[in-house]
Amino acid sequence: MPRGSRPAAALLALAVALGSGCASAKGRRAQRASPASPGQAGSSPLEPTVVSKPEYRDPLIHVNRVFFAFNDVAFRYLLIPLSKGYKRLIPERARDSVGNFFHNIKTPVYAANDLLQLKPRPLGRHLSRFVINSTVGLAGLFDPAKTAFGLERTQNGFGATLSRYGAGYGFYVVLPVYGSSDLRSGVGLAADYFLNPIPYLTEGPATTGVMAFDNFQVYAPGAEDYKVLRREADDPYVFFRNLYLQGVQRDDDR
Repeated sequence: MPRGSRPAAALLALAVALGSGCASAKGRRAQRASPASPGQAGSSPLEPTVVSKPEYRDPLIHVNRVFFAFNDVAFRYLLIPLSKGYKRLIPERARDSVGNFFHNIKTPVYAANDLLQLKPRPLGRHLSRFVINSTVGLAGLFDPAKTAFGLERTQNGFGATLSRYGAGYGFYVVLPVYGSSDLRSGVGLAADYFLNPIPYLTEGPATTGVMAFDNFQVYAPGAEDYKVLRREADDPYVFFRNLYLQGVQRDDDR
């Protein structure tokens, strides 16, 4: 990819939810269902247990509400129908292999942040998984590191690195298409973009398309959870904001 085009591509990727599957301060939050962030949705039924008492920092609430309204339409009338078609047309094993491939190729993101956080065990696990899955697992399409060696799949990102060294989440942000995020996680997305091998292996529109598909294939299995929770909310914006920020605070307290 031409060097001069990388910053522009990074901004585009951030704006259209094409960051590391983590739109979160910590890698494990990428696995947590946060319907305002489609890439984080889970595949099991969810109970709306959001508590509305805590005061959350949301100075951009008016702008955030505009983006939330846009995302709400995009999720319900575009992404959710697409996810249904994806699940209907592509066998589960094939979808699993796609997810395995993308997780494997993003190992430099996880490993670099393990190193920055001075976590040798996760670093060793990520590097071991990469070697095993890139060879025995046929370029990451399969996950023998987990099935044969018991090395569980985890994630890490620069947002988690900032959190480890005491950076607070800042304030709540809704990104177009991506959904719920925060200042710290937004900075993390931008940093992780430059650690992701995909922009260096592809060029221009191909980079955007590949990274968009990566986020979509993570989102697809639990896409309909968004509609389930939305129906239970008196104010969907407040509900999903609080759900997201409560998850941020739980992660920070660990």
